[in-house]
Amino acid sequence: MITPKMVPADIFIPKLAQYLRENVKELQPAEWSYFAKTSSFNERVPDNPEIWWYVRAASLLRKLYSISPLGVGTTRRLYSGLKRRGAKPPRTVKAPGHANRLILRQLEKAGLVIRTKKGRVLSPKGRSLLDKLSYEMFKELAEKKPELKKYLE
Repeated sequence: MITPKMVPADIFIPKLAQYLRENVKELQPAEWSYFAKTSSFNERVPDNPEIWWYVRAASLLRKLYSISPLGVGTTRRLYSGLKRRGAKPPRTVKAPGHANRLILRQLEKAGLVIRTKKGRVLSPKGRSLLDKLSYEMFKELAEKKPELKKYLE
């Protein structure tokens, strides 16, 4: 069975983000997301402020597939980065959790994520969606690279 782990993230995440943007109506960017930075260690707002919300949601779904259960504190660590501090050495800073929390809540309303006591996990609907999309993307990859066709059998 083809899983999202078998498809490269740089191919899987943008296509999943496009799917979420077109088909999941519960997932809507917050008003502040068009002009806010994604974290304190970033110097600028995202280059494409209309779609970063969907890209983050796709990334969270892919992470939920491999790391489960997943809480907001874990997502803060996953999306952390180096904060430049001028002449002083850089420090690792956790990412803010507000956007991740809102996205996870919206994915819960859409039925793709379930909340448990230990954190959030993918629902059967979310898992089947990711499996279906990863299979379609892997078929496209197999057409470009014939040596991958043996995994489709």
